[in-house]
Amino acid sequence: MRRGRWGLERARGTARRISGDKSAIKALVGAMFGDDPELRKRAADVARRITERDSVPLEHYADELAGLLAEVSLEESRTRWHLGLVVARVAHTREQRLRAARLMELLMEDESNVARCSAIEGIALLACQEASLREVAEEMIERALREGTLAMKCRAREGTLRLEKGSRVGGGV
Repeated sequence: MRRGRWGLERARGTARRISGDKSAIKALVGAMFGDDPELRKRAADVARRITERDSVPLEHYADELAGLLAEVSLEESRTRWHLGLVVARVAHTREQRLRAARLMELLMEDESNVARCSAIEGIALLACQEASLREVAEEMIERALREGTLAMKCRAREGTLRLEKGSRVGGGV
């Protein structure tokens, strides 16, 4: 992950290669906590790709990743974007989901559009698993639909559909 061009295919390929390897996952998490901002961004990107398929490999690190998201500098918007989705996906206890929701609210105030998009998607994911977050999610989604960029509005519409689907099938909401 340190050298060469980085892109979607490389991130996805790396995610596929390491998703079942506990020691590689541990090293990935370690890279997210390292001193190199570019490596942190790439590691967060790989973690995001892993959680797109299955959050279980990273659930053990849910608390640490939430703490990292809270501390990553505003200048690292792409890292924050990836981590926002990872934190929302790996939160598997009520306490973790509530903490993640607070972080999504903070991300929603970020200057970076991609970070705000992450917050919208993340809060919808969390609300599908935690009924008490439904109102917060709906408020964030409504705000994005009213005031957001085109990308935010797209994520907000997807979030609305996700919440509607969850309530129709009795899935957590």
